[in-house]
Amino acid sequence: MRPWIQVVTPHSDIRSNRLDEAVFAADLSDVVAGRGPLEYRDAERFFRKTYPTQGLVRLLSSVLGRLAGRGGEAVIQIQTPFGGGKTHSLIALYHLVQHGHELGNTIADILQRAGFESVPQARVVTFVGTAADALRGRTPWGEIAYQLGHYELLQEHDRRRITPGKNLLDQLLSVQPTLILMDELAEYAVKARDFRGQLVAFCQELTETVAALSNCVLVVTLPSSVPYDEEGERVLFDLRQVFKRVENIQTPVEGEEVYEVIRRRLFEDISNPQEVRQTADEFLEMYQQLGDDVPREVREPAYRERMRKAYPFHPELIDVLFERWSTFPDFQRTRGVLRLLAQLVSELYQRQHHAPLILPSHLNLANPSIRGEFLRHIGNEYQGVIASDIAAGGNAKAERIDREMGSEYVRYAVASGLARAIFFASFSGSERQGVGIQRLRLAVLQPGLQSAIVSDALRRLEDELWYLHVESGMYQFSSQPNLNRIIIEKEEGVKPEDVTEEVRKFLERLAGTELRVTLWPQNSQDVPDSEDIKLVILALEHTRQATRTDAFVRELLEKSGQTFRTYRNVVLVLAADEGEFAGARQNLKRLLALRAIREDRATWPQLSDENRRMLESRLRDVEGGIVHRLMSAYRHLAKADEQGLKWLDLGLPTVGSTPSLARRVYEYLQTEDLLLGKISPRHVLEKAIGTVGPEKPVDEIYEAFLRYPQLPLLESKQVLLNAIAQGVKEKTFGVKVGERIYYGQEISTAELEAGATVVREPEAATQMVTESKKEGAIEEPSKALVRGAAETSSTPTSTIATAGIHKYRLEAVVPWDKISDFVRGVMMPLRQDGADITLQITLEARSEKGIQQTTLDQKVRETLQQIGAKVIKEEV
Repeated sequence: MRPWIQVVTPHSDIRSNRLDEAVFAADLSDVVAGRGPLEYRDAERFFRKTYPTQGLVRLLSSVLGRLAGRGGEAVIQIQTPFGGGKTHSLIALYHLVQHGHELGNTIADILQRAGFESVPQARVVTFVGTAADALRGRTPWGEIAYQLGHYELLQEHDRRRITPGKNLLDQLLSVQPTLILMDELAEYAVKARDFRGQLVAFCQELTETVAALSNCVLVVTLPSSVPYDEEGERVLFDLRQVFKRVENIQTPVEGEEVYEVIRRRLFEDISNPQEVRQTADEFLEMYQQLGDDVPREVREPAYRERMRKAYPFHPELIDVLFERWSTFPDFQRTRGVLRLLAQLVSELYQRQHHAPLILPSHLNLANPSIRGEFLRHIGNEYQGVIASDIAAGGNAKAERIDREMGSEYVRYAVASGLARAIFFASFSGSERQGVGIQRLRLAVLQPGLQSAIVSDALRRLEDELWYLHVESGMYQFSSQPNLNRIIIEKEEGVKPEDVTEEVRKFLERLAGTELRVTLWPQNSQDVPDSEDIKLVILALEHTRQATRTDAFVRELLEKSGQTFRTYRNVVLVLAADEGEFAGARQNLKRLLALRAIREDRATWPQLSDENRRMLESRLRDVEGGIVHRLMSAYRHLAKADEQGLKWLDLGLPTVGSTPSLARRVYEYLQTEDLLLGKISPRHVLEKAIGTVGPEKPVDEIYEAFLRYPQLPLLESKQVLLNAIAQGVKEKTFGVKVGERIYYGQEISTAELEAGATVVREPEAATQMVTESKKEGAIEEPSKALVRGAAETSSTPTSTIATAGIHKYRLEAVVPWDKISDFVRGVMMPLRQDGADITLQITLEARSEKGIQQTTLDQKVRETLQQIGAKVIKEEV
């Protein structure tokens, strides 16, 4: 399909954007006086731009027949629902009768369809109520007599504003064929207050006189209503009563003929009709594929013909103007439908519009002329509605939504187009207002644009526009703010502390029980120094990106109040991502605003049932969205490591899943092998027991897993006990329980809990042989026992025992952060051999910036006193 601007060309004044309002405001009095736009006063040019509808041809045929004495209606009232049609028909009659003999081929087709070879000779008399002066000017009867050249016959009646009798009118009109054209008679009657009764009487006398003459025709236009007061309505009623006795009502434009009328008035001839057919075919094919997403009638083959006739406009655009905007009483009499369409075509032509058809979504409400055409009928209060929601030079909400929907859809401006189409269908002079989604698809869709994007954009409009209302599936703009605006106003009243408190409530529900949770600690003392795995969830001021967060997390991992933390390896810290939480904060404000509306005794009763259902639905959606946002925000996990602190990223949670934060951390640690549900005996031997000393108590080994970040985190103590039991069975090491040695045997985890000690493999084998000798079992040792002793030592069993060391003294400089290792690896093995240990500490602390006196008094000396240390020497 080619763009419409490449298929059909607007008239020169439209192309050059030199639109003259008068071109679309036909005035019979101007034509008669030889002034006004050339399109109306030049007969040949007028007929070239006039599409001869069946109704117009029928009207011309009836009038010509009557003037030729061949019968026909004597009194005709013209009615047309489309702006400009009535006056346009009177001008056509005027030019045809007055200048028909000069027009030649220009009107040949019209005469042929009307059944005439030529135009009969006749006089033409006109009276236009808007141009006549009811105070000082001639009356309708005076004007008719004046134009016929016999004013003296009715001069006295005209001066005294008294209607002549039928005899005088007969003398005036019976001389030769006469066509009387009367336009805007009702408006003249409103002005002729002092002789209104005489005017009505004249109309009755005139209709009866014309009806009695065989070659005289009266054509009159009456509006459907008079935009004045009750008195004006009574005048119109009286005139209708007069004319309906003898009138024949003609409708020059009917049904789909209006499409061709518009095209003839605005465009030059179509150069390639095949392009029009192809465009209609592709649109029809698209509608048929959409099925029930669009109205049934647009899927029928007959709709293809309507699109061809309406080209380059989509029929929906013309239909809404025809069925809705033209019902405003003064729409036709100001600039009219043709004026609006001409402005639209001119604006699109200047922008080199590349759509295949002109759709309702293409009405550019940012254009002051187009916007003003609508506002004059619905009120200037909608200026703010348009600026807020629809078109404001890129700053309206619909325009912002377009920018956010993706670059591939920007050129279609789907959201803005939908907003314009809804606005276009929101108003009517009758009760019919609003538009459903099926017809909105007609207003926006074109081949190449997916229907789903319309639904997505429409949902965004519902959620974000302030003046868009949805009732029973019908979309409509109103000057009254909608639920969105009420929500925004409520959001502005939400306090930061209210949001913070709501976050805490959500986190309490989301924390979970898979780990021991501490929520929002104020200091390290809030986190207990216990053996269980703990998840610390930080408050909002400690986001991952905050400058103080690292220092605070280090304090939590290293301290428990005023003392060093013993069990560092079981503390996990969860912090929020600042960027992710920004979205959660906005959702929380929205949630609190929605709740406030529901609880507001003044606002809630004023909401429609539809808005109440929408509010409840939004509450559910927002709550679900907050859960996902918070799970996404709390994604940064910190734990102690050998360097002090390590941050891990949990990633974004799966949409739709709602595990607890503890479960999310738990599963992440398992996936990354940071939390073990099973551990190998060799791992226990290498990582936890180490190389110092032949034995180590099970409790001390487990405590090492709890203390030291270089060791993995175990799901429970049972993981370690299972590994030790397996190691004993596989002879990786032995276990001593009391006086008994287990090595290469089954041992229950319950026995391991009873003060058991892990013994290295050589010692275990040796002690197992010694124990066997004592029990008298050495003479026939089992193969496994003999093999175990042989594997560990080539020295005879009887010579393994050596004289013990009775005294050991050590002086060493130990790094301060390795004190716990010194105790575990040096002092504890000596204690296990039964040694009494006296520990004398020499501490030298230097500081360039200076140690605070309060540190010495309140921390160092107080701690020494609490632990019962004997101070031998202290220097400052």
